[in-house]
Amino acid sequence: MSTNPGLQSISDLTASTRLTTGDIPPPLVGSSTTVIGTHLYLFAGRLVSSRRMTNELYVLDLNTFVWTKIQDNDQRTPKARYFHSANQYKNSILVFGGMGYSRTSNDGLCVLDDVSIFDLETYTWKHPEIISSNFAPRPRYAHLAAVTANKLAVVGGQDMSNSYIEEINVLDLDEMTWTSSRPFEKHCGAYRSVAVSSFNHTSLPLIGINNNDTVPLSSFDDSSSQISQISQISQVSQISQASQISQISQVSQETNLSSSPSTLRKSNSTQSLSTDPNAPTSNTPNSIRKLPSVGAFGRQGSLKKTPSGQNLNHIRSIKRLQSSGDINRLPYTTKVTEENPNPIYLYSNYNFTDVKRELQVIAPPTSTNYQIMDHSSNMTGATLPPGLRFPTGAILGHYLIISGTFLTNTNQTFSIWALNLANSVWFRIDTGSCFQQGSWNRGVLCEVLNKYFVLGHRDRSLVEDYNHRQTNFDHVTVVDLEAFGIYQPPSATMSPIAQELGLSMMMDPNITDFEIVTSDKERIFVNSQLLSHRWPHFKALVDQQAERAPKLKYDGETQHDPEDDEPILMYHHRALEFPEPYTVTLAFLQYLYTDHLLTPQQHQPQVLAQLLLLADMYDLSRLRQLASHALHQSLSMPTAALIYETAALSRQTGLQIRALKVMIAAKKMLQQNKEQLSSRSISSINGAMKTHRESISEQEMSSSSNWTPTPSNPTSPPNLSMHSDSRTSYFDPFPPTVNSSSQSGPPVHTTRSRSSSSVSAYNVTISNRGNLPTIQDNETSVNNLPYQRLRSSQSSSSLNLRPRNFMGNNSNVQVHQQSITADNRSYQQDAGFGYVN
Repeated sequence: MSTNPGLQSISDLTASTRLTTGDIPPPLVGSSTTVIGTHLYLFAGRLVSSRRMTNELYVLDLNTFVWTKIQDNDQRTPKARYFHSANQYKNSILVFGGMGYSRTSNDGLCVLDDVSIFDLETYTWKHPEIISSNFAPRPRYAHLAAVTANKLAVVGGQDMSNSYIEEINVLDLDEMTWTSSRPFEKHCGAYRSVAVSSFNHTSLPLIGINNNDTVPLSSFDDSSSQISQISQISQVSQISQASQISQISQVSQETNLSSSPSTLRKSNSTQSLSTDPNAPTSNTPNSIRKLPSVGAFGRQGSLKKTPSGQNLNHIRSIKRLQSSGDINRLPYTTKVTEENPNPIYLYSNYNFTDVKRELQVIAPPTSTNYQIMDHSSNMTGATLPPGLRFPTGAILGHYLIISGTFLTNTNQTFSIWALNLANSVWFRIDTGSCFQQGSWNRGVLCEVLNKYFVLGHRDRSLVEDYNHRQTNFDHVTVVDLEAFGIYQPPSATMSPIAQELGLSMMMDPNITDFEIVTSDKERIFVNSQLLSHRWPHFKALVDQQAERAPKLKYDGETQHDPEDDEPILMYHHRALEFPEPYTVTLAFLQYLYTDHLLTPQQHQPQVLAQLLLLADMYDLSRLRQLASHALHQSLSMPTAALIYETAALSRQTGLQIRALKVMIAAKKMLQQNKEQLSSRSISSINGAMKTHRESISEQEMSSSSNWTPTPSNPTSPPNLSMHSDSRTSYFDPFPPTVNSSSQSGPPVHTTRSRSSSSVSAYNVTISNRGNLPTIQDNETSVNNLPYQRLRSSQSSSSLNLRPRNFMGNNSNVQVHQQSITADNRSYQQDAGFGYVN
């Protein structure tokens, strides 16, 4: 827990506690929790009050926090049990094993090896017949289980004598037969370990995954040329992986955040737009804009399919822009297939007095000789997870999330950690003070909502409940993972070749029938049918004009097809006034043509900010995801203020909190550098004055030694005071306090008068070393410095998105204003700052 009050309060913004209602389950031991969509399914367990096992099923709506008990009308519910496993497969829940009741044993208990399936469409239980096999697992409880593709892998667990079972068994969920079994000499169980997999691929190379498969070829159904293109992208990502990992580590250490690795991925395609520093941009601040209107800049007559000279010139200008530069590709998500499944990540921690941590990556068990790779020695981080008891885990994006109970003599809390699977770096998810009191017992991930839910009771004792292995369900703490840079990247809706084809369509004059007029009076020619399909607001405007038009006017070269159910009609006015500058409008149209953000112009922070605001204005969820994802990648100290304001206006809370953390980290760094500079300045002044005093002492001793008595003054040495224009007087940079009181008392000190030559001589001495920094108090806010540095790197006509003062009166940072010298330039560069001219 951070001791800084400012950071502590920001951490509190990332989590909130909610009270659950409805059919709240009683406290249970060894129950299972499975999240599917936005619902949490709680099955079985042992009642704490009566110590009897149950087989009841509850559902929690994660949007309303209302519990509902599922009634079993067909009496097909599995046997009562606890410490079993429950995993999602398609639209069902698989339940395996656990400890239940027996009529034959002395203590009335037994371990189970049965498989049951709960169908979420019919809300009924099924008990499939498992084909007998030599690979069938031994009965067990407190084991681990994970599903990848169409395989269920059962790992470890304990038998009836509480001995660990050192094997892995694989069940084919299509054939309902156990296909393989292999020894695994590790003690894995629910008390100390967790096994997870993901239903999504990420395009980043992750540990345990072959880098050549970072872009799954099975995700697209295109020609061999497309596969070659994807292979090139994968190769480029491998080359840049080392530099990406270095960048992530630096950002994580400075801001205590986890930044997504690799800002951009590049291909060698020529179908892209290069970054033009002279391109016109907007000076319009973030404000509410009027919605565009059709026909505001319409011309007399309709737009012909054969473009005018202006149209051709504009097409040529776009071609010139696209003749150079690269296409930028951010990390994206694709679905897992049976041909290309994800591995299983197995994390264990034990020996809690001196914690040992292990990470094994189990390759997809599609064959009997699948590999198991040990990555335990690769895990690093500024701090590592403590010993977590009864851990739970999940994978989101390229992060492995682990949570559990942390108990020591000094700490009794619930702790959440994340491992970046791209560079094996751990960091803690600091949720503030929400877990400092109460009993919090089980953490689950809701991927749809991008939030982590922790079940418990905020008024109970964690130690007391842990001693009984009790899990409570009265309260839920919701953690916004996006505030820590953890989220599922947007999915890839089309292949890279299809995206580049969309860009090339913008240059084809034969398919344009409409024009967009920007706020700076630039015209961009587009295809109205494509815009109507991708932009609902545009289609609504076209429909409104169709209702107002007294008579339809078709082009002379356009044939009306009566078989077309929804023709895009060509009216007298074929233009749309769009209240954005050319750069932003072009980036927005490129998104409509490609359904992605992939050009350099689209990835400029100012343009991304405007795209996010447009997505919020027109309720374009796809663009909102893409723009927010890209802003997360570009978040840094220079861009934090801009991103903070944009996220606040577009209601992206997670991005807003993360940007605020970076801003406060920047303020803290500036204050530390100020203190260091002040210390250096004082040391330099003291050194200079010491040298100056020694020089004056030598002059006085020399004058005194050369004195000869004269008749006018035979006994006293000559007066050594000289005219101010001929002698450098002593200058004291730290004068004593002035006391102008005339009252009687002890002697008081007065300041020495400084002649013009004394000040001049001192300035000459200082100028020989370079100008000292001058501290300006309460003049430069923490937001202004990053913004000025950002503006200095952009064109003078960049978007005027000047950040506001979001931090109140306490956000002013004392900044050193100093002239440019070799010393202070190199110092600022070493301190991590770019120099502001």
